Amino acid sequence: MKIGTRPKPKGTLSALLAGALFVSLSMNVSGADALTEVKVFLNTGIKVMLNGKSFEPADPDDGTRLVPITYRGSTYLPLRAVAEATGMQVAWDDKTNTAYLGEVVGQVAQGETSYIKLTPDFVYNGNTIYRLSSRTPEELKPSDQVSFGHGYVTGGYRSVTMEVKNDFKNGKFKASIWVQDSNQADNLIIKLFDENQVTVKEMKVKSGTLNELEADIKDVKTLWVTVQGDKSIVGEPMLGN
Repeated sequence: MKIGTRPKPKGTLSALLAGALFVSLSMNVSGADALTEVKVFLNTGIKVMLNGKSFEPADPDDGTRLVPITYRGSTYLPLRAVAEATGMQVAWDDKTNTAYLGEVVGQVAQGETSYIKLTPDFVYNGNTIYRLSSRTPEELKPSDQVSFGHGYVTGGYRSVTMEVKNDFKNGKFKASIWVQDSNQADNLIIKLFDENQVTVKEMKVKSGTLNELEADIKDVKTLWVTVQGDKSIVGEPMLGN
């Protein structure tokens, strides 16, 4: 399966990293044989400009600032934060220790189930409502205990609605869903239904709660995901088998 790619931004990753600027992986690499210990320096004096604006790399998962590293005269930036900020999709395969930039063909394994991260191409709610914590951390951190690296927000609507083109290719849909509404505390609804309006899964939840959702969608051509609440988030949705 191919993952949808994002619209190409005005600037490019190569333009951002021109000159002596290099990019390093900001991912956990397993296998001691692949690691070499070196002496590096966190360089807080390095400033990065992205398309004419100041850019500070941040951990997409918790929003922590990622400081550039200087090693033997070269400067290294975290790959994931920089690539996603420029509109390039990033995926990581734990089993093969492989980083994917841009379009990925096949599946990226995560644990026992293989999942592929969804992109803005899968979402419709008036306007694209995809968010990255590296750009808008406040929108993807609804509480001190809950934060997302990427996801979809209500964007001023009373609910968030996603359209996922599955075409019978994937067996699973997975997401961590934060449900919150300013006026209604109980009986908010998370609902998944197919192209024939047949309910795939439905949950009644309370405002201010995090809900882990996984659904079987092997017989679904187009999946619709609707989450009530004016401040709800569909966090890190994925397709898998």
